[in-house]
Amino acid sequence: MAARKKTSKVESKVRKARAKAARAPAHLIENVQQIWLAGMGAIAKAQKEGPAAFQEAVADGLNLLTRSRSTAEQVIRDAFETAQGTVESRLGSARDQATETWDNLEALFQSRVHKALQQLGVPSGDEIRLLTKRVAELNENVKSLAARQARGRGGRARKAKSTRARAKRKARAA
Repeated sequence: MAARKKTSKVESKVRKARAKAARAPAHLIENVQQIWLAGMGAIAKAQKEGPAAFQEAVADGLNLLTRSRSTAEQVIRDAFETAQGTVESRLGSARDQATETWDNLEALFQSRVHKALQQLGVPSGDEIRLLTKRVAELNENVKSLAARQARGRGGRARKAKSTRARAKRKARAA
C-alpha cells in the first residue's frame, strides 16, 4: 500500500509538471530555442573560424596594449606638468598606479592569450621541448641504423649480438 502512495505521488507530480509545461507561453519556448540555436551557432563559428579568431584576438590585444600605453603615458605627462616642485610624491604615486595598471593589463592579456592558445590546441613550450628531444633521439637511431647497413650485410649474427648488448646497456642506464 505504501508503494501505491509513492507511485501515485510521483504520477501526480509528473502530471503537474506536464500541465505547467503545457501552459508555458509559446514565446518563452521560442526564446529558449533561439538561445539554444545561438549557442550552437557560436560553437560552430568558433570551430570554423578558430585560427582567424585567434589572430583577430591577438590584433585586438595589441591595439588595447597600444591604447593603454599611450593613455598611461598621457596620464603621467599630465601629472608631471601639473605637479612640479612639491608634488613629486604625487607623481611617484601616479607612476606607481600607472605601473600597476600596466602590469594588470599585461597579466590579463597574457592570461587571455594563454587561454586562447589552449582552446586552439597549440602545444606549450614544454611539449615542444619534449617533442624536440624525442625527434633528436629518433634521428640518432636512424643514423645508427644507416651506419649498420652501410657496414655491410655479412655480419648479421655479430650485429644482432651488438644490438642486444646495446639495448641491455640502454636499459641499465634508464
